[in-house]
Amino acid sequence: MMQAPRYALNIFAVDRPLTCCAGPVISRPPVGIAGLKIGSQGIVGVVLRDNARATLVLEACRRLGIHAVWATSPEELPLTVRVVVASREEKAMPSRLKTLYVEDYPSLDCLALHVASILGPSRPRSSLEVAIDPGQKLGVAYVVDGYVVKTSTYPHLGVFEEDCRRVVECLGSERRLAFYIGYRPEALTHELVSRLKKLYPNSTILLLPDDGTGPEFKGLSPDEEAALKIYFKAASENI
Repeated sequence: MMQAPRYALNIFAVDRPLTCCAGPVISRPPVGIAGLKIGSQGIVGVVLRDNARATLVLEACRRLGIHAVWATSPEELPLTVRVVVASREEKAMPSRLKTLYVEDYPSLDCLALHVASILGPSRPRSSLEVAIDPGQKLGVAYVVDGYVVKTSTYPHLGVFEEDCRRVVECLGSERRLAFYIGYRPEALTHELVSRLKKLYPNSTILLLPDDGTGPEFKGLSPDEEAALKIYFKAASENI
């Protein structure tokens, strides 16, 4: 059996935009996975008086499977809420709540990614890991500090590159960046490795056996499920 090669590089922060082709990106909420921590568990409060702005924040959170509730003041929030999205232009939030301000993020999608990444127990920033199942479509799982924050299916490599750039720019600061790729002998795998090495020259890139083994995940496309199995394999080997 041919052994999957490994590419070892270091950390890199994207500092320029990429050009990519248009195409749909299918994102689904992260799912509960035995043995993995999921960042989208818990209720998030959205405390904004502006109805239109609040609606956009709620939609960004729900695209990642985050249960978000809207209120015009912190007193109206359920007692289970401990993370809040608010505006610096409005009333100060109680100190017991972890507050993220919309003004501090370049986009609401980036804000939602940060919300997903902090819903687990408090821990130092350590890693942004991207597991990829290459094929006719690319299944990808994004894992921040051990929490799955997003799974997506991409129609081709260009669309993945653009979305991955946004995630790395949003969450990659002060974190080790690693890519885990299911190894296949097809040219696409080699092209993917080559482009990732060029875009993220200081990241870690590992090719892992893509044998389809691993736990089962419900509610995902086959490509997303395959990506999570690749991540699970990397996590189980303590890579």
